[in-house]
Amino acid sequence: MLKLEQEIARLIREYHTLTGKMLTIGTAESASGGRIADRITNIPGCSDYFKGSIVSYSNEVKMSLLGVKETTLMKYGAVSRQTAMEMAEGGRKTLNIDVCISDTGIAGPTGATKRKPVGLFYLGLSAGDARETAPHVFTVSREDNKRRAVEAALLMLAGYLKKRLETARTETFKETHVVTSFLEHSGEVLILRRSKKVGSYQGKWAGVSGYLEDRTDEAQARLEIEQETGLGAKSIRLLKKGSPVEVLDRDLGRRWVVHPFLFRVKAPEDIRMDWEHTETRWIKPSQLSKFPTVPGLKDALEAVL
Repeated sequence: MLKLEQEIARLIREYHTLTGKMLTIGTAESASGGRIADRITNIPGCSDYFKGSIVSYSNEVKMSLLGVKETTLMKYGAVSRQTAMEMAEGGRKTLNIDVCISDTGIAGPTGATKRKPVGLFYLGLSAGDARETAPHVFTVSREDNKRRAVEAALLMLAGYLKKRLETARTETFKETHVVTSFLEHSGEVLILRRSKKVGSYQGKWAGVSGYLEDRTDEAQARLEIEQETGLGAKSIRLLKKGSPVEVLDRDLGRRWVVHPFLFRVKAPEDIRMDWEHTETRWIKPSQLSKFPTVPGLKDALEAVL
């Protein structure tokens, strides 16, 4: 069984594969003292989606960095549903992320009031399509109270991500099949910047791409290469055909099914761009994340490496 931080990573990457968007997350913590962030960052590669944490232990930091209103703290207290929500919303804005999880609580053994016992925690979650809060009361030691609060926060985040992924799966979009070919030479791959004359994703970097029409996917891939780079059959050699990659684009109302290919180029100096692109770059595959690309390009490349 996956740990919650592993499940969160899996859900985010599955969402990215489906939609082409990498959801970014972060935390706004108080009583947990940064332990939610610590759990999330135990996963290798989490820097793809985890952007940071604000540990706002004092009210002053809650107000100055997260934008929690002084009136909220005065009326409801630092340990309250309202403060947890404002922490999550402020964290999402300050960190410039898609989803922020927050906590505020009384870990103990002191700090209780008549209405707020030791072990009371409030969790908050803010996203573009959701605002959630949840109370929890843990009745163990200070250390265990914090540990259980962290577990509850991660469970809350995973629950939201599951719902968001399921929504993406059930939305109906026009399915469109395309081919995307990566040209390789001396360990580098060619990416091309799309011109303003193409129908979509102008200015984004891509492989050699085109709609899959009435040919086989390999035949279409070779045709696109010849049309967009001038390289004929004798100038390239097929190295690998990858499994199709699905990418959901809500803005265009499309579910792209990308058929990826990797070809080796014998003489890169023979490449001649057509009107669809304005510039080209030879890059190491690890450098792709530095470029603004068409949705799903990283996944398509990984499918053929």
